[in-house]
Amino acid sequence: MTARRVRQLARPPRTRVVTLAAGEALALAAARLRAGADPARAWDGFEVSEDGPATTTVRAAERLALELGAPLAEVLVEVAAGVADDESAEAERRAALAGPATTARVLVWLPAGGVVLGLALGADLVGVALDGRVGSASVVVGGLLLLAGRAWTRVLVRAARRT
Repeated sequence: MTARRVRQLARPPRTRVVTLAAGEALALAAARLRAGADPARAWDGFEVSEDGPATTTVRAAERLALELGAPLAEVLVEVAAGVADDESAEAERRAALAGPATTARVLVWLPAGGVVLGLALGADLVGVALDGRVGSASVVVGGLLLLAGRAWTRVLVRAARRT
């Protein structure tokens, strides 16, 4: 055995802290409480990955259980179910928004691809764009429409994230 492996085996088994999602952490703590662990030991060896509404909810659930005398394990099981539902909904929301966001990025670069393709085919795009007549007007209108479409897509994606 190497000296490094010996040092690893010599360490106490509880020195490593694992980071879990809020729903998983709640379920694990509730299982430990049901198995008879005291509340201080139920949280040993892991921490919640985010400090947000889930952590606030856990603290509120602990206070509620202490004030009302309710079994903490049962309260945490119910809170874990709610947190898991919230995490699942957030994951579904991100997955649903990935398609429109990617489409918006592709549509922004599509005109540039058309210009490159036109130049590769030998079209005089620069001459048409700088002619001062219809070509110049179409470049200006196309640029404005591109900016308006990009702004509108951002508004739609932000509104979808909020709901």
